Amino acid sequence: MSKSIKPTSAATNAAVERPDTIFPLPPTSPRDLCGTTAAKMEAYFTKALHAKVNKLEHCGDHDDDCPCSGGGVNAKPKVDLIVLIDTSGSMTSYATSVSDAAREAIDKVKSKCASDLKTTYLGVDGKWVGTVFTTSHRDYITGVQGAPVPLAADVPPVGSLQDQGANAVQDLSKYADWRKGACRAIFYISDEELDSVSPRGNIAQEAAATLAAINEANQNNVTVFAHHLTYQHSNPLGAWANVIQNYTDLCTKTGGKAFFSNTADKAKYIELLEEVICNACGGCRDAKLPNAAPCFSVAWGDSDCDCLETNDFEVLSVTACNCYSNIAFENLMVGSIVVTDAFGNPVPLLPDGSPSVEVHPPGALCFGTLGPCIDNKTTCKTREIVIYTRGAKAGKYSLHFEAVCYSISYTAQTKECFSFNLCKD
Repeated sequence: MSKSIKPTSAATNAAVERPDTIFPLPPTSPRDLCGTTAAKMEAYFTKALHAKVNKLEHCGDHDDDCPCSGGGVNAKPKVDLIVLIDTSGSMTSYATSVSDAAREAIDKVKSKCASDLKTTYLGVDGKWVGTVFTTSHRDYITGVQGAPVPLAADVPPVGSLQDQGANAVQDLSKYADWRKGACRAIFYISDEELDSVSPRGNIAQEAAATLAAINEANQNNVTVFAHHLTYQHSNPLGAWANVIQNYTDLCTKTGGKAFFSNTADKAKYIELLEEVICNACGGCRDAKLPNAAPCFSVAWGDSDCDCLETNDFEVLSVTACNCYSNIAFENLMVGSIVVTDAFGNPVPLLPDGSPSVEVHPPGALCFGTLGPCIDNKTTCKTREIVIYTRGAKAGKYSLHFEAVCYSISYTAQTKECFSFNLCKD
């Protein structure tokens, strides 16, 4: 049985909860009363969100590939993680230590935060016997797709297949068995260039392969993390400087992080994997206009055993998020909220002519401005709605957000350069 809740407005709840006593606010100008009140209400809605333990699934026809977080709902987030390793000969003395560090780090992080985690260990076009990396990424993709598919690694120029990390990231982003609604991440470990060691120092080709991997990862909402083993860097300049830059770009431009050291570092792996597993879907990324939209999630429930019943009054938290670093969503509003049966038909009516399932308010739900994602922290705002049921039929229903309106404010950075001559005095 769900908890019986006396109908009341969000504003009434806010007055009872006194959010200003729970979330102390800095002193503001007496003239900034609207801003102070808005901050208090945002704090109240955020507190209410974190008390929810369940999350509504998107309808079956919805493309649930939104790159943004659901706003910190306590329900276990789905996380799909691929740990990928270079299988070239130069990694022979490191494969076991990397395997042990990655496995122990994942076990450690799993004990720190609850998640529905699926971990897949793969080698780039090879495997390491005696480690967790017992399947090649090529065999894995063939198994998922049911037949061999064209891979970026096979497009000329083809160098050493076991080193082509950027190509492997590109192919896995596109073809991996990603679960619907799961946060997607790849953690790549290598001591070589992202493209291949053959020929070494082909800066233009490596940059092109890196860019292709970044684009495919972003298109499929995959966050990339990496550890580059730097023991071969006798000279950290020249070609190696480009290698470091490409690793950095591959990770930061997909919302992840890269780190560089001479050995497998379990402590650093824990730090990176905690970003993946505990803060699922976190991180900032650049929006690819015009295909950019805020991400919505709906949380509800006071406990795992709570359920939406045929005679009930349930308060739901609706969260909108922006994980893009280069745009803001302004004047965001859900114009209409409608409940239908699973087939899109109106809900059955009661004898008095009123709907057996109602949502309050039916619209509009205003979020104001969702600013850009900053320092890998997604910008989210939450509002509340109520599902009110009376004598409803048991079964599946759908909650539709219609007339979702917003403006996009785009920010960018550029550079300018001017030349001048100095005349000899």
